[in-house]
Amino acid sequence: MKTLHLYAVEHRDHLVQPGDMPDLQLDSPALGLLNDFKQNPPTMIDADTRATDVLEMMHHDHTRLKLVVDSQEELLGLIQLDQLSGQAFVQRVANGDSRDEILVTDLMCPRDKLRALDYQQLQQSTIADVIHALQSNGERHCLVIDRGSHHIRGLISARDIAQRLGMQLDIRRAPTFLNIFDSLSS
Repeated sequence: MKTLHLYAVEHRDHLVQPGDMPDLQLDSPALGLLNDFKQNPPTMIDADTRATDVLEMMHHDHTRLKLVVDSQEELLGLIQLDQLSGQAFVQRVANGDSRDEILVTDLMCPRDKLRALDYQQLQQSTIADVIHALQSNGERHCLVIDRGSHHIRGLISARDIAQRLGMQLDIRRAPTFLNIFDSLSS
């Protein structure tokens, strides 16, 4: 048996975050970006959680995105920090909802509106390929599905890509007629 030594955590030792490790390039394999749920459990929130509580949790946890799940931990949708903005609450309250009764499911992007990349294709792709796919589709994040086993395998975020590469990524959704109509009527 090998003897392992324990060391003191020195004052100069700092906590490493993925953004601290700019080890990726545009031609690096895309799997280097994947937040693989087989290795790192996803950040989840129960569907019956009040939106105000989720906002507080996200600020506390320093997260910008959580998967919304039901009681069996099946994916219902995804909530981003910007979906919990003051404007989203104001619109709901203007429609007659009480601020404290608004649930995360009222503001989330539902499962049927989420987009995903195929895990097998991702294995053969570069980071540049992923950036192009996100920009072309106006998606700031994308689930990764192993279509063979029907597993939601992970998540890729444009924000994480930008941090890891040390660059700016501008991803905008193309406006739909409904978006334009909503902005004109409010």
